[in-house]
Amino acid sequence: MVEDTGDFTRFPGNLLRRCHQVAVALFLDECSEFNLTPLQYAILAALEKDGPQDQITLGGATAIDRTTVTVVTRNLEEHGLIERKKSPRDKRYNIVSLTNSGREVVRDILPAVENAQRRIVEPLEKEEAVQLIMLLEKMMAANNKLSRAR
Repeated sequence: MVEDTGDFTRFPGNLLRRCHQVAVALFLDECSEFNLTPLQYAILAALEKDGPQDQITLGGATAIDRTTVTVVTRNLEEHGLIERKKSPRDKRYNIVSLTNSGREVVRDILPAVENAQRRIVEPLEKEEAVQLIMLLEKMMAANNKLSRAR
């Protein structure tokens, strides 16, 4: 149980929020030459991993809500990194796929993304970093049903 100190700065939610801010700042610092946000990278990486898919499936794979997926994919399309086409089976769905430029960006950005991830856990000992990842995965899995984007 988390100790109730009344000090909001020690609340798990506040600490996770602050760590998220740090993670985004490190990502943007390491990946600045690519002009991508973490959400844009997540979409590109999911498409590289799983191939073309409809926007709803893509949102589920990246835990990004439908509205945000629409905005992010529109932006990536405008930059020529993905293409969206109507599904031949159901015109209500957009099928999203990487362009050749998108594939190149995913390949080229990976070392910078890995550096950002390394920097996030750099203050920790190796065993602590492994434990942190395990604990975050456990928290996410147990609480995922509460998320707006599943």
